[in-house]
Amino acid sequence: MLNNKISKAVRLAIAFGATSTAVFSANTLAADDEVKKVERIEVTGSRIKRTDLEGANPVVVIDRLALDNSGQLSVADVLNRSTFNSFGSIQPSSGNTAQSQATVNLRGLGSARTLVLINGKKMPGSPVMGGGAADLNTIPFAAVERIEVMGDGASAVYGSDAIAGVVNIILRKDFEGVQIQGRMGSPSRDGGGDEGSFSIITGIKSENSNLVFSYEHDERDIIFQRDRYFTRSTDDGSGTYAGTTGQSWYGRNILDMQTFEFNPMITGTDCSAYGDAFKYHNDAPDYPADDGCHYDYTAVAADAASTKRDSVFVNFDYDINDDLVFNFRSLNSRNESFGRYAPAAGWFTFPIDMAADADKGLTAVNKGDRGYYRFNSIGARDTSQVSNMSDWSASLNGMHDLLDWHVDAHYNRYDMNEWGQGYVHRPSVESAITDGWDPRDPDQSAYKDQLASFAANSNRRSGSTLREVTAGVSFNELATLPGGDLGLYIGSSYRETDYFDQAEAQNEAKNIIGTAGGSAAGSRTESAVFAELLVPVTDMIELNFAARYDDFSDVGSSFVPKASIKFQPLDELVLRASWGKGFRAPTLEDLYKAPQESAASAKDVVLCKAAGTSRGDCRTQQHTTYYIGSDNLQPEESESINLGVVYNVTESIDVSLDYYDIDITNQVSSLSAQDVFDLELAGLLGDPEDPSDNAAGYDQVSVDRGGNPAGRSLLVTAPMANIPGFSTSGLDFKLNALFDLGNVGELRSNFAWSEVLTYKEPDIIGYANVDKIGRASLPERRVSLGLTWSLESHMVNVNYNHVASTAEKTEADETGTIFTPAGELGSYNIVDINYTYVTPWNLELTAGINNVADKDPVLKPDLSYDSNLYSIVGRLYFAGFKYKF
Repeated sequence: MLNNKISKAVRLAIAFGATSTAVFSANTLAADDEVKKVERIEVTGSRIKRTDLEGANPVVVIDRLALDNSGQLSVADVLNRSTFNSFGSIQPSSGNTAQSQATVNLRGLGSARTLVLINGKKMPGSPVMGGGAADLNTIPFAAVERIEVMGDGASAVYGSDAIAGVVNIILRKDFEGVQIQGRMGSPSRDGGGDEGSFSIITGIKSENSNLVFSYEHDERDIIFQRDRYFTRSTDDGSGTYAGTTGQSWYGRNILDMQTFEFNPMITGTDCSAYGDAFKYHNDAPDYPADDGCHYDYTAVAADAASTKRDSVFVNFDYDINDDLVFNFRSLNSRNESFGRYAPAAGWFTFPIDMAADADKGLTAVNKGDRGYYRFNSIGARDTSQVSNMSDWSASLNGMHDLLDWHVDAHYNRYDMNEWGQGYVHRPSVESAITDGWDPRDPDQSAYKDQLASFAANSNRRSGSTLREVTAGVSFNELATLPGGDLGLYIGSSYRETDYFDQAEAQNEAKNIIGTAGGSAAGSRTESAVFAELLVPVTDMIELNFAARYDDFSDVGSSFVPKASIKFQPLDELVLRASWGKGFRAPTLEDLYKAPQESAASAKDVVLCKAAGTSRGDCRTQQHTTYYIGSDNLQPEESESINLGVVYNVTESIDVSLDYYDIDITNQVSSLSAQDVFDLELAGLLGDPEDPSDNAAGYDQVSVDRGGNPAGRSLLVTAPMANIPGFSTSGLDFKLNALFDLGNVGELRSNFAWSEVLTYKEPDIIGYANVDKIGRASLPERRVSLGLTWSLESHMVNVNYNHVASTAEKTEADETGTIFTPAGELGSYNIVDINYTYVTPWNLELTAGINNVADKDPVLKPDLSYDSNLYSIVGRLYFAGFKYKF
């Protein structure tokens, strides 16, 4: 009887994707001496129902205790520090449309290749990021039971997006009582970054039902660039643009369309007449006569956006009878964010000649010249976003002696509305010049009417809808082999996805200065059938096979297999290996994105070669670039190999070591401005007026140089494309231990070491792949160590995180095609400490310090840093409480 109860509990847990660590009370297990304690149930990465200590797929579980002990505010914060998040991931930042978003990026393969699940069901990609990556900021932290991370490709089991692995976020479903929790935090540095959160969770149980409800609110303040010394502008006093940071060419400058040289709008050597934010520098990177009035954008712009998040979670389970269970889950999340950018920067064409003004020192302008201008008279660009996500699922799960079955319905809706002010309407600028506005004049007070005429807003809406039905049957006793019962799962799914990203008409027409234009919209249906077979050959050998066939309405079909083996020669030792194919379909934005304008940074190697400048000396500058979609894209493919060993040294110590090798081909990628210049230099671009004249695979790629092959770039067009691909390999080591210290409590330790052995991709598009690991932003190693000491009502946690040092830069040889790393940036070492006291009346009080040593991000000589890897918050003091009754 007890065996049946445990079996049902296990099967229910797996059916709902609810657990990989099943815990049963000692009293229950003691009721039958023949029943062995079930310590772990592997779920993520497999649909076969089983009860094993370790499976053939490496899965790391971050349980609720570890989440509480992390000292972090959100799911995204915890995963960002995971050693699997090799090269960091997107965090909320001011300055782009994704200012409220946060992602996870397993193996450094890209967030769009990391599948995020909620209770075993796919979390759709956020439309704010083009539908390619899930927004972790929609997940309520307090409602999470645990997080399961599988660093093994799982496309054969879950489908597209699982090339790098799977993050399965399990939300609470067995909570009983009421719990209230709150937290406040503040950095030791002045200038923003304060945070706070509040949550309440309730759970009610009856004989055949269970209801869990939670509400959570949290906030983070904005951080301005001027509030950190490394994001403020600097000037080494050399009088050159290269000797500064935080300065932009979009200041008060004129591009002569005949000579293609820059000149300041005011003569002399001082641009302070335009305000303190403008500086004068005499620099000659490509043209000896290039001068300019530059603008200090760090005086206004913010680095980290502010966020306010609210979420409501409901989970309801109902036992219709002993063999049929109904589950309903609802997650609703609202995220408000605010970002401030520097005043709009862009170019416009002078519609008339404008004579020099000796009294004001104004430079003469010829009709047709371009102004590279900072519209500080209009004010800063303030952007507010509101995102709303609703995710609902309903499931019926039937359990019988010979087979189990399930039918799931899943609905997700994500909407984002963005309001922006401080932008500029380009055609109205040019009309205002004709009407008498002089952009060169330092005194703009006389032009209030003209300024008002071209001030504009920039609003945007994006959204997506997912409707999905999945059904499957698991056969429990098809045959009995020496190692146990043969297991077979067969399932199918049907999914509809609608997506849109709608910019204002004037923005889409590329008439708004200071923001990217372009819209995208599309829909897709996907039908899939999949199967998994578990073959326990003997007590020591277990084989697992999986296969999946997907048919897309827009990009064809794909078949992917996977095979794995687990060999357990001893109770304490598990050897495992897996091989699998994978695929990832291009997103709807990849296919249908209209032109989006950006001031992209790149080296114009064509122009530099014409000027006799080597690639190493060719300086990076901003280039007006249009990024566009391509409906000719095909799914990318992958192949992965994993080898691992798990050893339980003692009952209190276990270790594991896993090796992975992942190769991606036919990569779906957005060409960069640098890629386009490199393709042009290689002679793969034809007539700029006819992009279809290009080499195969590079349709629509072009560089507009105003009819002069050696002229300055006026417009770069960079579409999506399928490029050859890249690969990576590495090792993951984990050690978990529990030490009984007798009268002085117990000590738990969790140690993780991820070593990226290779990361191969081309330095220049079209060239052979080279190993880039260890270069800037590509650290070869991440290490984490968590120590938890507990004694009665006291608990102390110490968390250590290490990111390996990297090269400072890469240097090119004389040919400009072979690159080597040069210089060294220091490693990043963060220590967090927190203490918790449990009072006799169930009130927990916590206080802690994150980043005890107040470490800065790892800075390059120009004070830039990788915002995906390093935090600018600095030391953070926090305190909180948790009360359960």
